[in-house]
Amino acid sequence: MPVGRPRADRQLSHCKEVDLSCRTCIQQSSQNLLQIAATLDSAMVRQLFAAMYPNSNCQSNAPAFVQIVMRGQAAKELRIRPESIRRHAAVA
Repeated sequence: MPVGRPRADRQLSHCKEVDLSCRTCIQQSSQNLLQIAATLDSAMVRQLFAAMYPNSNCQSNAPAFVQIVMRGQAAKELRIRPESIRRHAAVA
């Protein structure tokens, strides 16, 4: 089953009521986390996910959440430090 799409019986009732998919939820919350904590390692991000979403039905989305945050950190670092990108002349 794809990440972010739990079986219908596992989606939380309050999420169903507001038509909030797991994927949208973790994307929004991971972006919020990235804005306030840009230097977390993956283990800490996973711990924060568990604290934010203690319901066992949500835990299968932890890997996707961690990936989004880690990708966002890498992209943010590249935007902050463009000099860290090394350019090499093309060799024909």
